[in-house]
Amino acid sequence: MNLSNRRPTNASLRTEAWTPGDSLQLDALVGACALVAYADGWVTAEERRRLVARVQGLPAFGVFGVDEAIQAFEALIERFDKDPDDGEAVAEAAILRLRGRSGPAHLLVAAACSIAAADGGFDAEERAAILRICDLLDLEADAFDLVAAGGRR
Repeated sequence: MNLSNRRPTNASLRTEAWTPGDSLQLDALVGACALVAYADGWVTAEERRRLVARVQGLPAFGVFGVDEAIQAFEALIERFDKDPDDGEAVAEAAILRLRGRSGPAHLLVAAACSIAAADGGFDAEERAAILRICDLLDLEADAFDLVAAGGRR
């Protein structure tokens, strides 16, 4: 059994996953949120608010502050607006840095799911982006209820 794909418990995530001051984790969080938020071609105001709430709820990122996270998110969305391929490449490179770090990787996917649901739906493009994030992180998508019994939903 590959333990790196096993979903950690909520208690272990709270105590072991995020490392205070880890800029790689912040960059990956911003990258994943931007990738999912932009999956349908635009970013809604609700998706932006949801990112703010997610970052505010992560005490490990207190050292960066919400403003820095939002600035990074906006800068990445701007890259997507100018060149979607470039924005995607930057986001995926940031996400890849968490590959093999089970706790942060699982929290990253949970944050991405939160962003996907922020606009009232969880559409096919957003689901595809989250499945891509799972692939990048070498995580089993079924741990996040993204795969139906007969395959991908």
